Formats: sequence, C-alpha cells, structure tokens
Amino acid sequence: MPKVLVLDGLSAEGVELFRQAGIEIDVKPPQKPGELAAIINDYDGLVVRSATKVTAEALEGATRLKVIGRAGVGTDNIDKAAATKKGIVVMNTPGGNTISTCEHAFALMLALCRNIPPAHLSMQEGRWDRKKFMGTELCGKTLGIIGVGRIGGALAKRARAFEMRVLAYDPILSALKAESLGVELVNLDDLFTRSDFISVHAPKSDKTDNMIGAAQLKMMKPNCRIINTARGGIVNEQDLAEALRSKTIAGAALDVYTSEPFENNPFIGLDNIIMTPHLAASTDEAQLTVAVDVAQQMVDYLTTGAIVNAVNVPSLDSETRMTLQPLLYLAERLGLFQSLFALGRPKSIEIEYLGDMGVTDTYPITAAIICGFLTPMVETVNMVSAPSQLQDRGIELSEKRGAASPSYAFEINVTVFTDKETRSVRGTLFNRTDPRICTIDGMRVDAKPEGYMLISMNEDKPLIIGRMCTAIGETGVNIANLVLGRDSRGGHATTVLNLDAPLSDEVLEKCRQVPHVNEVRFVALPEAHTST
Repeated sequence: MPKVLVLDGLSAEGVELFRQAGIEIDVKPPQKPGELAAIINDYDGLVVRSATKVTAEALEGATRLKVIGRAGVGTDNIDKAAATKKGIVVMNTPGGNTISTCEHAFALMLALCRNIPPAHLSMQEGRWDRKKFMGTELCGKTLGIIGVGRIGGALAKRARAFEMRVLAYDPILSALKAESLGVELVNLDDLFTRSDFISVHAPKSDKTDNMIGAAQLKMMKPNCRIINTARGGIVNEQDLAEALRSKTIAGAALDVYTSEPFENNPFIGLDNIIMTPHLAASTDEAQLTVAVDVAQQMVDYLTTGAIVNAVNVPSLDSETRMTLQPLLYLAERLGLFQSLFALGRPKSIEIEYLGDMGVTDTYPITAAIICGFLTPMVETVNMVSAPSQLQDRGIELSEKRGAASPSYAFEINVTVFTDKETRSVRGTLFNRTDPRICTIDGMRVDAKPEGYMLISMNEDKPLIIGRMCTAIGETGVNIANLVLGRDSRGGHATTVLNLDAPLSDEVLEKCRQVPHVNEVRFVALPEAHTST
C-alpha cells in the first residue's frame, strides 16, 4: 500500500480522497530540511504547500519517494533538480488558485488606488480624513501585466471589464492569444514606461529574479503602482522601498516576499504600500480545489502511473500513457540492448526517429531509451531521472528526424559511440504492438528484443548456423527464435538467436571457434523498466 506524507496543511477533502483510494496518510506540521530527511524514506508521496522547503538535503537519502505534490502553483520551495536526479516527479496544481490569486491582485489594485487600508485605519482611530485620501480611478488607466498565463489572463479579462487598457509582456504568449484576451503585446521597457499599474504574474526563475530593480523603477511614471502576487524577489525589495520613499513611483502592493515570514522588512513606516502575508491563494474555494487536485493527481500517479501537471517531466495522462506504452517498451529495449551490446566507455548517443510514429512529442520515448541504456550501469534510474543522469555522466545526447524506409512505417535508430566502436540498432513495432530489432549495424534481422540473445557476426558460409546450434543444443539450452540477415550472397551475415536460458563462457567460446565466425556477443535483457 502506498504511503503519503502531508505537510503544511491540506483540506480534509484532499486527505479523504487519498484514504478512499486505499493510500495510507500521515499528516504532520511543516518540517525543516533535516527533519524531513529523517522521515522521508517512510513515504512514496509528499504533499507540501509553501511552508516546507524540500531541499537537496531533505532528498539526499530518499530512495522510496516517487512523487512530490505542491498544493498550489509555485514550486520554488522544492529543489526540482535534486528531485529529478532522484527520479521523483514534482507536480503542482496550476489551475486551483487562479481565480483566488487574480481576485486578490485586483483587490490590492483597488485598495491602492482608493487608499482603503489607511482610510480604514484613520476611521478606527476616530478621524474623518476625506481630503487626505483622494484616490484615482481604474477606468481609462493602463495596466501592464508581466506573465500572461492562467492568472495573468484572468486579470486581463477583469481589467477590460473596468475599461482599462492592458499591455502584456510574456515571451511565449502568441499574438493570436493576445488578441483573444484584448491585450497589446509589448516588450518590458514599453510596459514599464507606459503603465499606470503593473501586476506581476511571472514564475520565479533566473530570468525573472530581480526583474524589476532600480533601473526599471526609474523608467516608470510617477503615478505608477506595482502589485506583486507572484513570487518574492521578482521585484527587488530594497530598490522598491527606496523608490516608494523618494516618490519615484506612487505605490506598491505586495503579497509575496524573499523570506516568508518576512524578515528585515524595508517597507515598515512607508504610507504608500500595502502588504498582505501571502494570502492570494487563501480562500476556502481555492484551498479545497488545490487539495482535491493534488490528491487526485498523486493517486492517479501512484496507482496507474499517469502524470498530470508535472513540472520536471512531460505529463502523461492514463490514455496517452496507454497509447504510448508499446513505443516506450520498444524504446527501452533498444536502449538496454545497446548498453549491453556495445563495447567500451560510451561517449555519445544519437537517436533518430524515422517515419511516422503517431506522436509529435518524442521526449518520453527518448527518456525511455536513456532509461534502458543506463539501467545496467546505475543503481537506480527511471524516466524522470534518466536524462539528468546521462548528462551527469558526460554522455552527449542528440536527436534528429528522417524519412521512413521502404520497409517500415517508422523506425527508431539508436547509435552509440564509445571509445572502442560505434554500434547502430534500429527498431520498430509490428502491427503497432510487437517490438522488433529491424537492423543491427545496417544488417536486417527482425529480431525479438527479449530474454537471452546470442548475436553472431560471420561470413555467409554453409554449416555455420548448424554448428553453433549444435553447440548450444548439446548443453540443453533451447532456441526460441532464430533470424539472420546478410548483405549479399557469400558476403557478411548477422545471426540473432533468442534462447530459453543463458550460455556458459565455455559454450560461447565454442560458438566463437566455429569456422568463418568473426564475432559472437551475448546479451541478456532483464525485465522492462518503462515506468516512471
């Protein structure tokens, strides 16, 4: 029975969903990295929000953990690189708090332009300061949105309902999508200089860290107001505090900070800022939605292998995974065969997709090839960790596409370059379900990539196969399948035998001593490993 650890709090409906699926649940308060490291190997799954930091230290000894679920959007509190190297899927729930965060950003924008917090405070203190809190209208103003994903897009729709002009900066937003949202795509400098309000909805990354600093703040209008409900550090806090203090801009509203709880707060004492303690996703509706979403995603993964909303590996729903399964099996067999067949220290792998496989995204197939290739070499590998493990070992990877051959609708060609040789193997599916090795180093064989395989490279002469089969049969090993190919009559030939049992070194040496045999290699393929 899978076991899941829930930290940072999760709605009861999410916890109950785990239990209904037969998954054992432990609910604990937030853990420090060292505390988490001490208990993490008791669990297959981990659920966090933003309080617990899932660091490399916490994951260092994790061998059982399969999936980390973030009940929310941001995953900057999870070391995704460390998780990936461990083969752990990291999931989030990007749609669960879209409306909640969007509404909070809009509430902050309204509160800023109408001075609602200080006006409320003055009333609490018994004053009536109508003239002091003169506001400004949103209607007719220009809103600049940085990051137009789900939340940014929702904000744009609401801003247009308030008759605002909307500028948008997003490096991957298409012109067609921008047009459908009624926003104007601009570069960052245009957005900074033209906006009356700027709302940040970008993910935290190396590119967005300190995206708005002193230089950008000086470009803005004196009446500009900034709202950040995305991630702390996208707006440089020290530079923003100075800009507010000097009235370089009119105001700011923050819900996120570089440290949470916020330490060394530079905004204390400023009257042109509004701060909330990371409340954007804190609505009953949002917490229920993200709890149910993360629980369902993790249940699906732990019970069926379906991957939804993963941030460190392509998502594969159950239907897509079922469709891809024969291809994934073939891919892993090809990688595994090459790992055991090619001699020497691997330097690089070239994967070529030929013809129409019926899929456009080949990443899972490539990951399955690498997973198969690394399986005999490393202690633990899966489709999540395989690409990073290959990179860590300095083995270069390249991919290309080509036209189909006359013989097959599609083929996957895996070429391995080592310090001793270069070997190339092509595979396909017969009837889209039955895996075959089509060629070995260009020689047509149509062999089954399974079990114990004897591969002989020999001259095309009589009696060779008979003598080898006799040597094998005399030891009591049965031949399950035999295929051979040759480049021309009397030329070079390749023979592949599938056997019911392994061969001893003595029998292999007898096969090598058969006249006109140039080389014999034995490959034992273990069970498939195409799961994540």
